Amino acid sequence: MKTRILTTILILSCIALPAAAQTRDALPADVRHIVDSLRRAYAPDSRTAILDVDCTVADRHIMVRGRTTSAACRQALYDALRSAGYETVECMRRLPDTPLGADTLAVVRLSVCNMRSAPDFSAEMVSQAVMGMPVRVLDYDGWYLIQSPDDYIAWVHPAAIELMDRDEMQAWNRAEKAVVTSHCGFVRTAPRDDAPTVSDIVAGNRLRLTGEKGRFYAVEYPDGRTGYIPKADARPESEWRRTLRYDADAIIATAQTLTGVPYLWAGTSSKGMDCSGFVRTVLYMHDIIIPRDASQQALTGSRIEIAPDLRNLEPGDLLFFGRKATATSRERVVHVGIYIGGGRFIHSQGDVRTGSLDSQDELFDGYNLARLLFAARILPHIDRLPQLCTTPNNPYYRF
Repeated sequence: MKTRILTTILILSCIALPAAAQTRDALPADVRHIVDSLRRAYAPDSRTAILDVDCTVADRHIMVRGRTTSAACRQALYDALRSAGYETVECMRRLPDTPLGADTLAVVRLSVCNMRSAPDFSAEMVSQAVMGMPVRVLDYDGWYLIQSPDDYIAWVHPAAIELMDRDEMQAWNRAEKAVVTSHCGFVRTAPRDDAPTVSDIVAGNRLRLTGEKGRFYAVEYPDGRTGYIPKADARPESEWRRTLRYDADAIIATAQTLTGVPYLWAGTSSKGMDCSGFVRTVLYMHDIIIPRDASQQALTGSRIEIAPDLRNLEPGDLLFFGRKATATSRERVVHVGIYIGGGRFIHSQGDVRTGSLDSQDELFDGYNLARLLFAARILPHIDRLPQLCTTPNNPYYRF
């Protein structure tokens, strides 16, 4: 009878208002160990995977609430708790779940979409996505919790995205696009330079290409709006991709066109960018997806311990800066730039600028030399590692 009563109480707590969950430290040690080990296995980086667990424990009965992006993790948690002798009431959500219905995909409909740490305009901006980019929709709380093609998870306002089901997403991904190649511009309501604007555009934006008229491409937005882009500001995606180059010279040349663009924390567009957002933006302009943050980018490609005379660096390598490891603390990456050769690198710090690791160079940057950690060679690994791929080989563009 006692067992039945406890189970009934836990079930009612699960389907009614959330019960007061026990804090991590208040949980039994074996439950803490199970949750921590699963977090290491399934969600070691909270920026790209979710495992939030709330538990209410009564004797050997446990109600498991929370959410995760991994069905395997949820099942592993239930199995581990049962193996430890707990009778479980299973209330954990696997994202995305049924409240979203069939529309668990979306496409960004603004030139730049701000991604925030919480569903509120006052919450910290943590990243951005750009127009035409497909995203997963994980949850809804007035705002949408999305995951972008670099797997970054954050909240966006409903005005930023157009919800789609899988068939609509396939149609969008397969349609010919106009890719914006200028750093800024406007879509017009008519094929005239003086026509009213539909919206602004930035480099990397993609819209459905529906035709052309004189000096303009006719385009359609993910939400069905239509307009005209000057041909000087965009190219048909198939033509653009045929002529793309992935070599260091081409990528450095693109990076240098952003010189002077202001630093913006969490920015990833030509309107403004932080250090890793700069790298991400430059590579996206070459159709390459790379992880969002510097500490994540540092785990891609092949690591290079930099020789004192820099002889083992090649143009196009990523340079990482931060706090060196000590006897009591681990190495910490906080900044990234692109090596351009001759001891020089280009990065976003205050604005996009070129610095040098050579003390005899007029552009010498002693501050960043003092915190230089290592380099990573990424260009040979494009489309050979899952974290470094062109959009045709990225899962988000293949729905």
